[in-house]
This record gives sequence, C-alpha cells and structure tokens, in this order.
Amino acid sequence: MTVNLRAMTYNIHSGFGRHGHDLHTILRVIEPEQADLVALQEVDFALRRSGHVNQAQWLADRLSMHAIIGGTRRQGRYGNALLTRWATTFVMNHSLTVRPHPGRACLEAHLTTPKGTLRCYVTHLGLVPQERMAQVKRLTREIIVADGGHEPALLMGDFNTVSRSRVSRLLRRRFTDAFKVAGNGRAATFHVRLRGMRVDYIYAAGLTPIAAHVLVTRWSARASDHLPLVAVLRA
Repeated sequence: MTVNLRAMTYNIHSGFGRHGHDLHTILRVIEPEQADLVALQEVDFALRRSGHVNQAQWLADRLSMHAIIGGTRRQGRYGNALLTRWATTFVMNHSLTVRPHPGRACLEAHLTTPKGTLRCYVTHLGLVPQERMAQVKRLTREIIVADGGHEPALLMGDFNTVSRSRVSRLLRRRFTDAFKVAGNGRAATFHVRLRGMRVDYIYAAGLTPIAAHVLVTRWSARASDHLPLVAVLRA
C-alpha cells in the first residue's frame, strides 16, 4: 500500500507578524494545507510577551492535532514544536547548543503512521557557520541513527543557511532535499517581504518527495518573517 504524507515546516516568529502577535493569522496559513505533520520553530510556550499562550497547543487544538514541544531557551518556554495527526511512541529533545551561542535543540519524535514508524526531527540551527557545522555533525553522527535504513525519517526546520553551503551539502549526503528534487515555484522562505533566501528545509530518508512548494498567500505574507515550506512525500 502506497501512502502519501503531507509535511510542513514553518518558523512562526512567536506569532509576531505585520500586525503584532496574531496566532489566528498563523492558523489561517496552516489550516488549508491539511498537513499530517507541521514542524514549527520560534514558538512561545506561555510567555508573557505573547499573552501566556502555549502557541503549539493552541494551534494543535484548533487543527485537531497533537502537540509535542521542545524548548531551547527561556527555561524551556521557547523553542521548537511538532504538530501531528498520528500517535507518538517516543519523544526526546536533544541539545544542539554550542557555547557561547544561544540555546538550540533538535526535537525527535517517533510517529505511528499507516505505513509504520516515522522518525521526525525538528530543529533550528544557529546563526554562525562554525556553530551550524558543529550542530549538523552532531545531528548526523549522534542523534539521527540510521536504524539499518528500515525506518523512514524526516528532518525539518530553519537551518539558517543557503542550499549551496557546506552544511546543506553535508545534509544532502544523508538525506533528500524535498524542494531540490520536487520543488515548484518560489524557493525563498526568508525574508517574507524581500527577495529572500531559501533557509527552511524538509529533508527525507526512506521517503520519496513528489511535490514541494513555498506557501505564498495573503495570510502567509503577513503572519511571520518566514514563509512555510510544504512537501508531499510517498512512503
């Protein structure tokens, strides 16, 4: 049985868009895509600045999805999250912090899909090239275990680097860049109001990307400083 799954990665900038903090606009961006899983970065978990709202749970409740959170800073109240329609069998939040740079992490979750276990990794890499390289080496050598190649995996997030960088080339040795092989239309995901760069990625192993696009709508243009990337993958 062939199963297609729909994945999205989206840096929501704490829900801070053109008109201030507005999760309703973020919801309007995500909901029509009907994704099976949504990787989020720069998410607030009940911080004062965003109204003490757990943003991942708020979105999950309205999308009828499960929320998994992985804090990186502010005592774990800010970081990455995964929204999923499927049950979770394993969750771990791995530190990717490279001192003296700010806290970073990779959220790992194993999901029970119609085709079996899917290993998902959500991350947001650092701003400095040497920092990113150290983080990717830890990801590929220590955190993302191949498991004999039997279980498919997705690595999604904001990698803060362009597709021709050393970091991107290293990741493509291990994974398939969904947009590179199946993308259509605009590639840039940041900055939303400028010509921009492609810094957000969906990498796949054991899955075949069949379509990918950067979501440009009236809502995504005002919701965050990033645009979401959506990919359809065949299991």
